[in-house]
Amino acid sequence: MNIDTWLTKAVKDLSKAGIDSAQLDAHLLLAATLYQSREYILSHGEQELSDTELAQADKWLKRRLNREPIAYILGHKEFYGRDFIVSPSVLIPRPESEAIIEILKELKPETIIDIGTGSGCLAISAKLELPNCSVIATDISEDALQIARQNASSLNIEVTFAVSDLLSGIKNITSDEPVTIVANLPYVDESWDVSPETKFEPSMALFADNDGLHLIKKLVLQASKKMRDGDHLVLEADKRQHGQLSQYAEEHGFTLEKIDGLIVLYTLRA
Repeated sequence: MNIDTWLTKAVKDLSKAGIDSAQLDAHLLLAATLYQSREYILSHGEQELSDTELAQADKWLKRRLNREPIAYILGHKEFYGRDFIVSPSVLIPRPESEAIIEILKELKPETIIDIGTGSGCLAISAKLELPNCSVIATDISEDALQIARQNASSLNIEVTFAVSDLLSGIKNITSDEPVTIVANLPYVDESWDVSPETKFEPSMALFADNDGLHLIKKLVLQASKKMRDGDHLVLEADKRQHGQLSQYAEEHGFTLEKIDGLIVLYTLRA
């Protein structure tokens, strides 16, 4: 079987499975199988696949047809123009979260604390874009921190990683300059309709009680006691949660400064 024949069949099977990105996914799977670019496979359609290559491509295709996210199959995902290692221990980085990096570049904080870092994509991207800032990244999962450390190493950047349940492991925020806390915490309520692909992601990084706001509200409460006047809090939440979240944040001393898609920016007014 040649490249074109495999791609045609794969796209057809993926489309029948209801996968909107059928063509892209087929290209990515075969390109990874052959250790080549998408451009290569599209320009070498007559190239015959070896038995080993065909077996590998079919194995990955079967996983994708089962709705396993392609990021987990291939083991990496792009975020803010860089490639990050991912595994089922961490949430797959989403493009919507890139707005957090844009906000950080506007704020230019001295210290950034990334809560629930997962793959480390936010903390590492922030450090790469703002090399003079100090970045601390925490997660309750040691498995997630292992992935984050690998990403920091592969991108040759220094970030301080620590196991912590939200802010509980951070005793004092000592910077004399303004501090910004960022967090893409679990905010999906289990009653919501979600993609079947989310069943492969760690539930503790995706779902939360109290209409999805349990952990976010817990962080807001902790932050209001640890942060100082003028410090910033950047959170990701579903748009339907923004009203309730902002009301809760304001009750604890935060002023809403900006909304960018799913991202909300607050300033503490102590």
